[in-house]
Amino acid sequence: MTLKRTMVAEPVSAIAPAQKAWNYPLFDAIFQRRARRFPLGAEMPGDLAPFKSAQEPVPLDEIEEAMLVMAGTGISGINLSDLPFNDQAGANWCGNTMLQFVGRVYASACGSHGTELFFTNDDGTYLVKLRDKLPSAMQEFAGLDDREKIVQACRANTVKIGDGRLGVPMVPGITQPFNWWNVNQPGSTLFMPVSDLTWEYINVLMLVMDEPNSYYIYDDLNNNAEPLREWADKGYLDRSRPYALSTLESSMQMIIPGTEQAIMLQNMYLALQAMGLGGWIFSSSVPPLIMQLMGFRFHVPERTGPIKTLSGEPQPSPVGLDGLFQSYCPPYYPDMGAAVQAIYDAKWGSGGIYKEEGGPAPYKDRQSLDRLVQKTPAWCLEAAKALCDYIWRTYGRFPATVDPMMMNIWFQAHHLETEFYDRYYQPGAYHQAVKEHMAAWHGAV
Repeated sequence: MTLKRTMVAEPVSAIAPAQKAWNYPLFDAIFQRRARRFPLGAEMPGDLAPFKSAQEPVPLDEIEEAMLVMAGTGISGINLSDLPFNDQAGANWCGNTMLQFVGRVYASACGSHGTELFFTNDDGTYLVKLRDKLPSAMQEFAGLDDREKIVQACRANTVKIGDGRLGVPMVPGITQPFNWWNVNQPGSTLFMPVSDLTWEYINVLMLVMDEPNSYYIYDDLNNNAEPLREWADKGYLDRSRPYALSTLESSMQMIIPGTEQAIMLQNMYLALQAMGLGGWIFSSSVPPLIMQLMGFRFHVPERTGPIKTLSGEPQPSPVGLDGLFQSYCPPYYPDMGAAVQAIYDAKWGSGGIYKEEGGPAPYKDRQSLDRLVQKTPAWCLEAAKALCDYIWRTYGRFPATVDPMMMNIWFQAHHLETEFYDRYYQPGAYHQAVKEHMAAWHGAV
């Protein structure tokens, strides 16, 4: 039996433990951070510290989940973009790096924020859809009343994509045996960030090719093919500054899922300490299988490339969740040229972020962005289209060596079975906020 998850009826500002968590000392949270893996209702197998919880699983209530969600992925205001867009003579310094002026609670290269947060609990599986949302102020959470946005934003932007808890297979080859006893168990909430690489990847292509960078991207995976030779011959790109395609894509894998997901989940990890919950970060199960279970669309390349199955067949790649979270490649665009154009337009087209009508920006003089920031030149846009089209034609997929959608790490939150730690561990295994949590948040003795 699992106790029913409760919904918040009173204002968040009136919930004393939520306010106490909000004001929790940052450095205490940092140094108290531990993986605490034993949820209420679970049983630890083995001989080292066998223990069966006598308590029923208790799911996180709405405010507990909302605080974790917003600590991980929430909109915090408008990012400052306080960098020199041009040099003193007005020449381009690639300051037009920014893809968004939206400030989020996790850091992201070029303000791209290509990661969305999925989670599953006893009731269902959900997507927190924030990629296209805009802030309402420079600082979204400036006063006590703003804390209501924690639940409001979570309710408004969370989309249910499946009923019941996601059925993560607890079998060899899919999940680690040491996680079978406690991962995704009743009462827990399992958070699963997924990153779209293509959004920032295409933006980076235009940045590294534009002056003063002028990097010359070549395909080291295909006999050092030079799909950009035309633009080098015209003097736009510098062949003495080669940039291997595989290195570029490896960098994107680190910059987007490798960085964004880690920062997102570390934020949530620190929030656990403040709230007195248990949980931890760990490697995801087989990502393609899990994304398939969540309803992602997969693209099957027409030819075998660098990513292949054990039998040598083309490896299907997750491209998106139709209508909700889509990458910048076919089938969501007719071709890669259209996908590149969409990212260019997000910056420079009608309604692009550098345009006066482009939404919130940090500067008092909003018009200066449109007037002074140098656009990505037409040749650079065409070169990016040509390179992306080459990758698609050559490998039947985009990117060539990594998936457009990637899942690296997970995070679970649950109510902690403190009796297990009292029996087997030295004092200090958990802190006061954990000890007081059930009484403070749920009125339990």
